[in-house]
Amino acid sequence: MTPPAIPFQFHDLAGRTLVITGVTRGIGRALLPGLLAQGLNLIAVSRGREKLAAIRQELGMDESRLRFFECDLADPAAVEATGRAIASSGLPVDGILHNAAIDPRHEFAKAAPAPWDLVWQVNLKSAVTLTQWVLPQLRRSAQGRIVFTGSIVSELGGSYMTAYASSKGALVGLTHSLAHELQGTGVTVNCILPGAIQVEKEAGTVEAENVLAGWQSVTRRLTANDLLGPLCLLLSQAGGGISGQCLTVDGGVMHPLMSRDVQRARLLVDGYA
Repeated sequence: MTPPAIPFQFHDLAGRTLVITGVTRGIGRALLPGLLAQGLNLIAVSRGREKLAAIRQELGMDESRLRFFECDLADPAAVEATGRAIASSGLPVDGILHNAAIDPRHEFAKAAPAPWDLVWQVNLKSAVTLTQWVLPQLRRSAQGRIVFTGSIVSELGGSYMTAYASSKGALVGLTHSLAHELQGTGVTVNCILPGAIQVEKEAGTVEAENVLAGWQSVTRRLTANDLLGPLCLLLSQAGGGISGQCLTVDGGVMHPLMSRDVQRARLLVDGYA
């Protein structure tokens, strides 16, 4: 199966190798065809051996284009072993995209330490460990790239999402600081902050979908394809001057007080309509 045609091409990505985490569902799974269509070779880190095998068969890719390292990112020892395996594999690594994340809801006052430990391990600590292991390979690349996947929830907040929001906020701080630390190495470090991306676990009613879209300046549901272009820019030579930055892709989420209807009422009061 040939990856589908897409309306843009970053030609310098062809033949480069990207490590990507969390590919069996959600945004990571949806990004795979587009990344492969750019000519990237992918090293996918995820759990679920049977799912991984089915994905490769569905995409029609052999190990030269899509190689898997099965790993439970919730297990620090497994992450350490996987990082070591990638580093010692002899494979080149030009970029790493930390996409995997979990967001279990919990009440702050009632949550035991376990949810916090698990969320921070998957969302932050696994990203730190894997990046540390592949950093020597990224330094050897002519185009070393580190991209974290944050969330607008780290800026907006979210009830019953304190562990998730704080872990994503930590990725923002990591992005800024690591970019400074890697000054002069040729490796850039950036973070993409998605908004409400339409994935299978968040499928709802037509009414609910319309409500979500109505909170945005771009009045349609965003999909993983809306992240593909910004991601490819950060991975490419064209994005080589961007580092230590957070790029928000949320369709222009608006605070309710800033909505057109609310502000039109004020327009009438002020006499400009």
